[in-house]
Amino acid sequence: MMLSATDLRAGYGANLVLQGAQFALGEGSICGIIGPNGAGKTTLLRSLYGLLPLQSGEVRFDGRDITRSSPGERLRAGIGYVPQERNVFPNLTVTENLELGLIAFAPAERARRLHGRLEKIFALFPRLAERRGQLAGLMSGGEQRMVALGIGLMAEPRVLFLDEPTTGLAPLVVHQLMATIKALNRDGLSTVVVEQNVLSLLDIVDELYLVKAGRCTRYEGDPRSLGQQKIWEYM
Repeated sequence: MMLSATDLRAGYGANLVLQGAQFALGEGSICGIIGPNGAGKTTLLRSLYGLLPLQSGEVRFDGRDITRSSPGERLRAGIGYVPQERNVFPNLTVTENLELGLIAFAPAERARRLHGRLEKIFALFPRLAERRGQLAGLMSGGEQRMVALGIGLMAEPRVLFLDEPTTGLAPLVVHQLMATIKALNRDGLSTVVVEQNVLSLLDIVDELYLVKAGRCTRYEGDPRSLGQQKIWEYM
């Protein structure tokens, strides 16, 4: 497995959210994570990325134990993370926001990567190329999601975590965003997507995990076989 986690226990203060969660991501896969609000989906991503200290458990990437690695170390190793909602800096331009995606690298490495990565992001999102000098706070919700996704892609990750990327977006923009995630996957990017818009998610995922009451269970079978009635059993 490209990324795996065993017996994850984590939470906030005395509130234990994950209670022995297991997770595994195959190379080249899009993995969806669904479950009711408050079940621990975001906590799982934060734990996998090192933003939340574990009380116990282990995280491995490419066979290497990264349990104690910092988020910056995980980014440099090839794991990217786009947090929930827009998470852009409204008083910075599009280009300045994108540059922050390389902040974990040494200055010389940032300078070496910057131009090539910016051009790839602008090729992926032509709208951002047109508005590269505009303040991100003046853009639409869908455009801000492009900026946030672009920030996550700047370091050229091999695995990208997306936490509810379609929140607050119009249906057409949701469809376009899901198509972009699928296109990135065809280019070799493995992706983990936490999403409440389950029906749209099921159109693109290869594997699915269900998070409920702090536990993480792999759905055995084709995720597309989940009918709407079954989905609500898990939510």
